[in-house]
Amino acid sequence: QNVTMYASNFEKTKLFYLTHLAFPFTSEDENSFSILVGQTTITFHKALEGDTPFYHFAFNVPSNQFDEAKAWAKSKVPLSTEEGDDEVYFENIDAKSIYFEDPAGNIVEFICRLSDATASHEPFSAASLQKMSEMSLVVQNKLEASSLLQDVGIFNRSDEEILSTGLTFMGDRADATYLLLVNEGRTWYFSTKQAVSYSLSITLTNGALISIDDNRQLHCTTKVQ
Repeated sequence: QNVTMYASNFEKTKLFYLTHLAFPFTSEDENSFSILVGQTTITFHKALEGDTPFYHFAFNVPSNQFDEAKAWAKSKVPLSTEEGDDEVYFENIDAKSIYFEDPAGNIVEFICRLSDATASHEPFSAASLQKMSEMSLVVQNKLEASSLLQDVGIFNRSDEEILSTGLTFMGDRADATYLLLVNEGRTWYFSTKQAVSYSLSITLTNGALISIDDNRQLHCTTKVQ
């Protein structure tokens, strides 16, 4: 799985991930850097001058290390709050999350899937994060976007009717890796920001290529064999 995004405040963002949080990384130069989260490679390219793109994504914490991960993150960066709380429990998926923002303004989530993740007995660090398990796609029309994803084999997590409003998790619950369909203008959870569509690209393990272009259009294709 490979994810490519764009970052303003580029030098501080690179320092944040490579030095302050000490994520494992594969490459860096003056215009891009790539970090590893388990089997996920995430690349940030320097945004154009004046552009301030931001995204929401989630990283999996080992199933037994939520408290340790929260303490670690809190020692590195202020945690975001919602109605006075700095963590949340999602009963429907048996998971706990914390949120913070990086220097580019991304809404970063550490999610501990108590039933779906595996445990670890190593001290927690950025290298303990198991994968990127959520990447939000901010779209102009959720129903059209869900149809495009289904065409490349990515289906609704709950097999329920996909609504034009709210969040929709696209992906297999057994794998617990999801693309979240989000309408433009929705206020992000644990943030006061409203969702805006920005360019990105994703290569999934099933061969699907997902991208949002500079015109905020979603494209879904499969690799040519």
